[in-house]
Amino acid sequence: MEFKKTIIITGGAGFIGSHVVRLFVNKYSECHIINVDKLTYAGNLANLKDIEGRPNYTFVRADICDFDAMLGLMRR
Repeated sequence: MEFKKTIIITGGAGFIGSHVVRLFVNKYSECHIINVDKLTYAGNLANLKDIEGRPNYTFVRADICDFDAMLGLMRR
């Protein structure tokens, strides 16, 4: 599927972040939403179970301090 834009949201598996991710996935179906989260103490993928598998949503488990991981995302 071709998307108009890609939006990267960091910390999207936490309480606040999961609400932001869900809002963007539902409101901007023409955009690819990438959720980057390290899944430490606050991150919980169960918060996003309802949008799992949506065509415009991708979860990436990564640390935003990992330069190579973030560079790889930017080059997608």
